Amino acid sequence: MRAAEIVDLNPAMTDAQQRPVAQAESSGGTVSLEALFAFKETVFRICLGHSRDYAEAEDLSQEVYLRAYRGLPDLREPSRAREWLFRIARNACLDRQKRNRNRGLLLRRLAHESAVLEDPLPDADAPDERIGLLKTAVRRLPKKMRDVFVFREYGGLAYEEIAVTLGLKKGTVMSRLNRARRRIAAAIKEKTDDRH
Repeated sequence: MRAAEIVDLNPAMTDAQQRPVAQAESSGGTVSLEALFAFKETVFRICLGHSRDYAEAEDLSQEVYLRAYRGLPDLREPSRAREWLFRIARNACLDRQKRNRNRGLLLRRLAHESAVLEDPLPDADAPDERIGLLKTAVRRLPKKMRDVFVFREYGGLAYEEIAVTLGLKKGTVMSRLNRARRRIAAAIKEKTDDRH
């Protein structure tokens, strides 16, 4: 997926984008990879929400579609293809985070560092300080809250879609999202207050 292909980050899909999957669902047939490309923007936003890096999100999006291509013959419920694709995106992001974490542990061991290294927070005078604080706060959320937050705020998914994708009740999604937002706001406020 090239950067030029990601133009409109509007989560609302047009009828033309939804049609290929809807036709496969209504006919009971299989879903094609081309039909799943209708969701490439949402997949990219989910990957961006987890990675917080544009280039890495592009790589992850490609990995998601490669996994989807390999898994299409095993897709049992074509009516759930969209949610299936979003779960693949989430799992690809979590796998990448785990690999990065393991690589970091190995590098620290090799360098004989005993302290856990963290990304430094941006300087208080930096114009994008709040963005840096937001990224740090999202990264520090517990996994369950981070998943819901990323699907909603980066992916633009509705509560019902998140619930189906993660296998949760709608109320659980709403509760986790509310707690995630409060934690992020408190973390940003605390860091901002500490600096002023």
